[in-house]
Amino acid sequence: GEAVGMLALECAMDELAVKLDMDPVELRKLNEPVIDPSKEIPFSTRKLSDTLDYGATHFGWDKRHKQPASQRDGDWLIGMGMASAMRSNMLKPSVARVTLTSNARAIVETDMTDIGTGTYTVLTQIAADLLGLPVSQVEVRLGDTDFPPAAGSGGSVGACSSGSSVYVACKKIRETLAKELGVEADNLTLHDGQASGNGISKSIHELIEDDIVTLGMIEPGKTSMDYTQASFGAHFAEVAVNAITGETRIRRMLGVFTAGRILNEKTARSQCYGGMVFGIGAALMEELLHDPRNGRLLNHDLAEYHVPVNADVPPIDVVFLPERDPYANPLHAKGLGELGISGAGAAIANAIYNATGIRLYEYPLTLDKLLDQLPAV
Repeated sequence: GEAVGMLALECAMDELAVKLDMDPVELRKLNEPVIDPSKEIPFSTRKLSDTLDYGATHFGWDKRHKQPASQRDGDWLIGMGMASAMRSNMLKPSVARVTLTSNARAIVETDMTDIGTGTYTVLTQIAADLLGLPVSQVEVRLGDTDFPPAAGSGGSVGACSSGSSVYVACKKIRETLAKELGVEADNLTLHDGQASGNGISKSIHELIEDDIVTLGMIEPGKTSMDYTQASFGAHFAEVAVNAITGETRIRRMLGVFTAGRILNEKTARSQCYGGMVFGIGAALMEELLHDPRNGRLLNHDLAEYHVPVNADVPPIDVVFLPERDPYANPLHAKGLGELGISGAGAAIANAIYNATGIRLYEYPLTLDKLLDQLPAV
């Protein structure tokens, strides 16, 4: 519920900051809890304040005009807004089968899916790293119900849950190879098909005649009960609102995030870009209409249900701050997919208020809701 709920919550925080005559960033930092106040347990990691500070510095928050509707560029009213980002981190039961062949090739099988989020890439990297193989010698097979069951894509649980099951399976393979080599598992080094440790070095082919097949399983444990786990971040947006027409154009956006270890920075950044674009849609254009007579949808196609296109999207920067979360899972990573959208739309709404002095309470923030309240030209 964060992606939807924070559209309201983070605007309420901005409105509170105005009432208190406080900077919105400082208000959030002042109210940072030491422990989870609802459960009275610690956070596994929580670097929200770090993302706020980094974002404020690099976005130029100090140049924001405190007084709404006080900065103009010709017919355009200029404003800045910000919002926190938060998404709960969850681990779901997942199983993976990993096979290491005698000619040093790895096969990963799980019914996890890849809907464009980079699962093939991430699981390949995890197996390659743990088994000391080039990625060209790792084959990942997904999406077949004959494979061991995984959490699936959704809820920002896919990469960490399925990735952890691959980690467990590969760890078992490492233990088997260490035993065959006659060394402790912690002393084993695998690189490019060679196993070494304690001055001994042998190829995988020399160590095993038959394939090693292992199952790795992960499920929530004690740490999920003892710690509140979440990914955090901060959104900053600058908008221009036309003083005559009420049209809003977003000039730039910045998202700063912490989500434990980033498994693949390129695919992770792409997910955050997508989430922030979704935030633009939620703030400015996405609206589902129903026929009041029978409840049927009236705009059930992309001709009438508007989503952002290239021309609507400004330059977007995404920054990941270093973090590891040892309580989340063996990978020390946390869910990321929905973090990019959580709070993004609210940052735009808060920027519109700063630009115009108009506080809107109903999304999308279309120009018809601004026109009769715009300050005189």
